[in-house]
Amino acid sequence: MFAEEQGGVHPYLTDTFSVDLGVYFPERQLRVRVDSPTGGPGDTISFQGDLQDRRSDEVFSLNFSWRFGEKWQLVGQYFKSKGSREAVLEKDIEWKDLVIGAGSSISAGQEFTLTRVFFARDFSIKERHEFGIGAGFHWLELGASISGNINDGSGAAGAIRTESVSASAPLPNIGAWYVYSISPDWAFKSRLDWLSASVGAYDGRLINASLGIDYKIFRNAGVGLSYNVFDLDVGVKKSGWHGRWDSTYQGPYAYLSLSW
Repeated sequence: MFAEEQGGVHPYLTDTFSVDLGVYFPERQLRVRVDSPTGGPGDTISFQGDLQDRRSDEVFSLNFSWRFGEKWQLVGQYFKSKGSREAVLEKDIEWKDLVIGAGSSISAGQEFTLTRVFFARDFSIKERHEFGIGAGFHWLELGASISGNINDGSGAAGAIRTESVSASAPLPNIGAWYVYSISPDWAFKSRLDWLSASVGAYDGRLINASLGIDYKIFRNAGVGLSYNVFDLDVGVKKSGWHGRWDSTYQGPYAYLSLSW
């Protein structure tokens, strides 16, 4: 019955609006470097090595698509990750103007927010296939901090200090996507966004990719599962933070899909 209503094509290829709401379960890897204000390079702190913070996060995520005209789409994506970890350092590290001595008890935190806006054109000519390319931007908010019982090498052993850095900016990107309607109920979906350039105070690489499948339970609602990868390796040169942010999020994304 559903197949007859849709004429053999998954509604994702024909409906004007679609929304995916779900939970992203990424394996997170993060490395942060904060240079000295005097110009000396700081140490790269691995949240998975130095702080032993390797774990899976549950992150809410949202995807949105609006078709307008015959061949155009506006696409949006949002997710946010936040976490912290306590550790006793096994070696000295440099962070901003601090030399944090081995044996210091610290709490390190990170916060990352992604908002993606993408404007694209469909170039497909076959009913069951959709292929398009476009351009857009990722608005990124990056933040990391260290606080606790810090030995800063100045003789004030055991002093409590908190040092944090943050940055936010839009990074442009180009991308492509492909969707194949396996049947009126099943659709294969994939996309790739990419950037490697110097933009203002940022210099680095961004990759945002997804590969998955969507199943329609009802005419306007279904479920889906995809494997998402987001990789950001960027140098930062802003007042208050000269350094680097290198993060990777990869893992399954389970969602409820709506279209109309």
